Amino acid sequence: MNFEERNEIISKDSCNTQENSFVPERRYYIELFKKMPVGVLLTNKDHFIKYCNPAFTAIMGFDNDEIYGKHIEDVFCCSPTHEHTEGIIENIDNKTEETFICKWNTKLNIEKQIRCKKVDTKLNDPFFEITAWYIEDLTFSFENEEAFYEEADENGSKALIRRKLEIESAISFISSTLIAPENVDEAIVDSLERTGEICGASRAYLFRLHDDNQSMSNTHEWCKDGIGAQKDNLQDLPVDMFPWWMAKINRGEIIHIKEVASMPPEAAAEKEILEMQDINSLLVLPVHISGKVAGFIGLDNVKNARKWNMEDVVVLGAVANIMGSAIGQKEAEDELNRRNEKLKKAYDELKMIETMKHEFISNLSHELRTPLNSIQGYSELLLEQKLGNLNPKQKRSLKAVSNNSKRLGTLIDSLLYMGSVLAGKLDYHFDPVQMENIIDNAMHNYFFEAQKKNIEIKKEIAGKLPVIYGDVHFLPQLLYKLIDNSIKFTPEGGKITINGLKEDGGIHIEITDTGIGIPAENIDDIFKSFYQVDGSSTRRYGGNGLGLYIAKKIIEAHNGDISIQTQEGKGTVVHIFLPENAEKYKIQNKSGF
Repeated sequence: MNFEERNEIISKDSCNTQENSFVPERRYYIELFKKMPVGVLLTNKDHFIKYCNPAFTAIMGFDNDEIYGKHIEDVFCCSPTHEHTEGIIENIDNKTEETFICKWNTKLNIEKQIRCKKVDTKLNDPFFEITAWYIEDLTFSFENEEAFYEEADENGSKALIRRKLEIESAISFISSTLIAPENVDEAIVDSLERTGEICGASRAYLFRLHDDNQSMSNTHEWCKDGIGAQKDNLQDLPVDMFPWWMAKINRGEIIHIKEVASMPPEAAAEKEILEMQDINSLLVLPVHISGKVAGFIGLDNVKNARKWNMEDVVVLGAVANIMGSAIGQKEAEDELNRRNEKLKKAYDELKMIETMKHEFISNLSHELRTPLNSIQGYSELLLEQKLGNLNPKQKRSLKAVSNNSKRLGTLIDSLLYMGSVLAGKLDYHFDPVQMENIIDNAMHNYFFEAQKKNIEIKKEIAGKLPVIYGDVHFLPQLLYKLIDNSIKFTPEGGKITINGLKEDGGIHIEITDTGIGIPAENIDDIFKSFYQVDGSSTRRYGGNGLGLYIAKKIIEAHNGDISIQTQEGKGTVVHIFLPENAEKYKIQNKSGF
């Protein structure tokens, strides 16, 4: 029975559905292939594709469903870059292992430079005969063939697998270490230590460019036992001391120096500094933060030169990306915290200024109220002719003085209320109140105003209203504001009706007018302070836009509710609910109006 007739090791579904039927060794390798960071393509002895792992999909774009069962040459356009790999498939069939450089087409038909290792795999299973193709994407700026190498033991693939698992474990550790660490500096040093150990380095370090991009410092460093630290000697270094080095970093290139002694002439300045630190070889990658080059991360070898390989680049590249993201997130959080502190400080200052402003308005309003009381008092005495008789012209003039002083008094009362509310100095006192008496007094207070516009104002009370607990100073203000609004926006010859009835738990009052109504788009704003439907300087109706705002505040202080029904051009109904006991009542249904 041949390979195709058996339950294949890797098939279109085998990795997910048939693994439990495989011998333990086979299942072990399946799991390893899945987890490996290097791309893996598996073919049978005739080079028909049986499986590709997630890392392969990330490099080439093909997934298992798309290429399963196809011949390797039908999927990839292989163009060898070295003489000994002419006719890749034909020339390597007689070898158990071969490494070569070639170009493969991705799913998007983009040609990629690939380093590929072919490994014929045989385990203790006569039907487990496959070829594993390990592929690495060569996207680096130095010579691929000479720069990278891998040591293999007698089995070849087992050493590779062990090494890849070590790398995966290290990168996993670094990722978890740098995710929201309590101390980001300690986390960076721990990550450098793990990176240096996995790559066999003498020293691992992070350099950061300063904000002006004119200088840089070695901010974090790890040194192997017996290796002297250099961090303190590498602070505030001018960038222009390293022209060759920084030009490569700013272009996003990798700096791979196998032997410091053989560095090119244009790197003479860098060579001198490296030799002063007894560095023999190094590998350096740029670190990007928020999409910009912000420094670099590097590995040094001091005691002997090291030929850095592909795995070292993969590890250091992953660490550079993870570290850049972690630092960027931390710096963004720090900047956000700094801005929040500034905003909080600015808010506190504005709040203090606002409080001072309201205290000023309140004090000024009190000062205005004192002389106004005298004006109103003497105006009433004169109008009642208690200080002597008046001719018709004098009476008309005094009525104008009296009416305008009342309007001024209303404005001052509103400002006093606003100042007290915003300064947090407003106190309500709850006593037994008969609302019908308050309604009568409010109607009487606005009788002459309504009469001037030939507006009928009447009361309709259904039965006897219950006594409620409320503030005897502010509840009259509530009615004044609402009746004043109705008179202001009701044309001559209109009508205002005040209805009152007992409702479960309190009193329901309606103030209905035949006024101009309120446009639908303005309904949501009418209870805001200083808001007016027509806020222009040439508006037809006067006022300061505080009436409904104050009315709502008074209602809320009594644990009541206020709402408005209106139709533009036909009138408005203001609904008020006041509970019998404002201090204990909790509104259960505010939509009952």
